Amino acid sequence: MAKGDKKLSRWLNAATFAKSSNGYWLAWHNDDFLDKVAFLTPDHPDSEPCRWLESWDKDDTIQTAINYFESGEFESDEVEYPGGFVFNLQILNPETGEWE
Repeated sequence: MAKGDKKLSRWLNAATFAKSSNGYWLAWHNDDFLDKVAFLTPDHPDSEPCRWLESWDKDDTIQTAINYFESGEFESDEVEYPGGFVFNLQILNPETGEWE
């Protein structure tokens, strides 16, 4: 995942790893706040380091991230935003009309 990046290697040494049911490898730190998840796509080029999914919502969990990859939403977001995007799981409450 690090492809020679020493800073990334140190980060990965302290990470927890999992593989989603559809072939994504994920790595994260078990902190109080999940701010980023390193990942490899099922067809990730061997010559490239991992990519990052960043989250700015204090309520995001690793299970939320795994569900995001396994649901297929990641693939559609990647097509729509090829330059990258931020993982933010706020949803519109249909009763209040507020974003949560």
